[in-house]
Amino acid sequence: MTYLEAHHFEGSRTEKFLLKVSMEGEIFGVGLFETMAEMYPEHYEPLKACAAMEQFNIDYCESFARDAGVHVSEKKAEKLRKMGEKYARKHDFEGVAKDAIRETPAADLLYEHLAKGARTPELKTLGEDLYNHENALRDWLRSALDGESDGGAEVFAYLERHGITRQQVLAPRSA
Repeated sequence: MTYLEAHHFEGSRTEKFLLKVSMEGEIFGVGLFETMAEMYPEHYEPLKACAAMEQFNIDYCESFARDAGVHVSEKKAEKLRKMGEKYARKHDFEGVAKDAIRETPAADLLYEHLAKGARTPELKTLGEDLYNHENALRDWLRSALDGESDGGAEVFAYLERHGITRQQVLAPRSA
């Protein structure tokens, strides 16, 4: 798609590397899905949920990343968010959705490696959760492309499993 192309994780598959690429991809995703939510009001709720899921995953990864000595600078994070925004504005909904669906197998591989090589049960769970989130995104995008949107049911379910309600996701942000 946009960020997680195969060359981003060929060769090195250390925990540090996998956590860094995971966080960077999620940061890109926040910019992408936040922008898409603005652009496509007919898909506003599931897109906001996708952005919230990406943000949750950044926060989820951070303690593991910190323990592994991995850091994404504010400057790099801002650049990645802007890349996501730019990508969303450059392509239509269908194009972004198809790219994301095409990218899912690469992301699945990344998260499977993270889970399989985990040194702790908690890190294994993180890898499995990231794998599940990727497939929730893909399944919603497929349903939307098919004209039978499930409203992001799996995306909202993922967030609920992690204590984030639909109301929290859709509440207007305070200034």
